[in-house]
Amino acid sequence: MRLCLIRCPSPFLIDERIFPPLGLLAVGTALKLRGHDVTIYDGELENIPLDYNFYGFGPTIAEYGYAKEAKDKIREYTKKAWIVIGGPYATLNPQQCIDDDFDCIVTGDGEIEAERAFLETTPQTLIHAEEHPLDDYPMIDRTLLNHDHYHYYLNGIRATTIMTSQGCPYKCAFCCKNYKSVRYKSVGRVIEEITELHDVFGYKALAFPEDLFILNRKRTEEICACLKKLGILWRCLVRGDFIVKYGEEFVQMMADSGCVDVRMGIESGSNKILKIVNKGENTDTLLKAIKMLQNVGIRVKGFFIIGLPGEDYSTIAETKKFLAEANLYDIDIKIFQPYLGTPIWENREKYDIQWDDGLDFEKLFYKGKIGEYYGNVRTSSLTTEQIYKEWVQIETKYKEKFLCQT
Repeated sequence: MRLCLIRCPSPFLIDERIFPPLGLLAVGTALKLRGHDVTIYDGELENIPLDYNFYGFGPTIAEYGYAKEAKDKIREYTKKAWIVIGGPYATLNPQQCIDDDFDCIVTGDGEIEAERAFLETTPQTLIHAEEHPLDDYPMIDRTLLNHDHYHYYLNGIRATTIMTSQGCPYKCAFCCKNYKSVRYKSVGRVIEEITELHDVFGYKALAFPEDLFILNRKRTEEICACLKKLGILWRCLVRGDFIVKYGEEFVQMMADSGCVDVRMGIESGSNKILKIVNKGENTDTLLKAIKMLQNVGIRVKGFFIIGLPGEDYSTIAETKKFLAEANLYDIDIKIFQPYLGTPIWENREKYDIQWDDGLDFEKLFYKGKIGEYYGNVRTSSLTTEQIYKEWVQIETKYKEKFLCQT
């Protein structure tokens, strides 16, 4: 088969050309190894190639509108095309994909079931893919994509992404990643992939975007030894409580192996809010972890959410105080948007949060620029407009600070 897998644009991101679509690459690799002619298209909607009989999409919730629009454009050109959808949105809301007339819907991991989905002949078939050990899946074939289309730099060095695990053991109330367990690639497999990225593709900097790269200490140390040997700079996501638990020796090891930057999901500077959303951390631990990382020269970027359940002016004031004390290198702050599959979405009555139903997810931006992004939630203490105003204030103050730093 000649197959076209389409990367959905992410207009909710300030820059959507940072990281390549690893999910599509994984599915495309599996199909290519089975003898199919695979193209990954990552251009504009108006230029989608229309000479294929088989198309595949893997959108997130906010990208789903584009997948629908692209499907309709393909169908206007030819009724013969077989159009498959998988990925995060299909996994969370397969019935909507059926209602919207996709031919085959795949939930879960697509690598094993992708070929079956394209060979299916009964429209509106739903395939539930089983989870397999990550080493059962082929190593991503990076030649399927033009990496010049993506531009991520770490300390001025061209970088790309690599996933070494999938899943998170925590159950934050705002998160829709409902994993059964954490799955790891073996250390040997990870080292093989890192070595290929370094030796074949010339990357000397990497980002690990998985939920919690340092979850397994021994495994992390073994991977760090490889990164140090190859002289690779890197960054990852961490939790503050793990940094504190592992201690200063571990943090120094990270720095010595080339770690220059970490990102930390802080969410709020209020312990009240952290408890409501089941974060499992407190501000004292978070601040201690930040200082430990900063002391060895690792930059810390914090992720925050304004407008979580229970938010009021006092909790926002606590977040502002936390920001002043933490002296972070950068922040990424968004207005909370409940999504399908999260505990808050499924149990709204248990939380001090309200939002309007019936709105298109793709219009509820995940994050964005002032004046282009507004939000949709309110609490018993704050209106949607008041939450937006507080977001603008924090975003303006700290983005100005970071621009001055650079």
